[in-house]
Amino acid sequence: MHVLIDIGNSTVVIALAYNNGDITATWRFKTKKEETASFFRYELRQGFRKYGVEIADIEKITVSSVVPEVNDDLAQAVVDLTGITPHFFSIADAEGIVSIDVESPSQLGKDRLADAIGAAKCYGVPAIVIDFGTATTLGVIDENAHFLGGLIIPGVKTSLSALSTRASQLSSITIEKPAHFIGRNTLECMQSGILYGTATMIDGLIDKLLPTLSADVHIIATGGMAKTIVPHCTHQIIIDPYLLFKGLL
Repeated sequence: MHVLIDIGNSTVVIALAYNNGDITATWRFKTKKEETASFFRYELRQGFRKYGVEIADIEKITVSSVVPEVNDDLAQAVVDLTGITPHFFSIADAEGIVSIDVESPSQLGKDRLADAIGAAKCYGVPAIVIDFGTATTLGVIDENAHFLGGLIIPGVKTSLSALSTRASQLSSITIEKPAHFIGRNTLECMQSGILYGTATMIDGLIDKLLPTLSADVHIIATGGMAKTIVPHCTHQIIIDPYLLFKGLL
């Protein structure tokens, strides 16, 4: 078994995968920068127990992290529980799969790189990858498997939280399809704005990106809000919730 760990700004997601590439289970918990190794030991142990993971079956543990503040504590927790030193996914791991053609490769988020690898290996190139996380990111891979860069936008929930915080009469809402496209009340107006506004933005950005790539572009979306936003886009977009983990594999 291969344990894959994605440390994001909002959540840590754990995936269990077998050597044939099948991902059998995932679980998540909040990313807490102030916590110690004991917190991560507890969360890992709970997941292993829930899914019946035998420590002896774990052969490898790979971590993608965009929160370096928790890396040491997470690594210590992994070693304490399994005796295995985790491998932290790096730019060097991408060599031979995708070429990184950006100005500052060291600043490229490991999650974006793993997404790009997952897209290239599982769907082919050229590709546009959309990750709906704390930030909504678009990554572009050309027909030669060169990662060209992309766009970073405030995430769906991040934007909504900022709106609710800064506007005293606009409370936090559940992001779902409203009864009316033209909102008939404040709740519907916010739901329609965040849902259809994001979908339209994504379609517009894809329209601008497509002419820069060759024909037959694969468009793949992943991340927590993908299933909510993508059905309202006009472009044909594949939803793959495990794309990052496939890239790590």
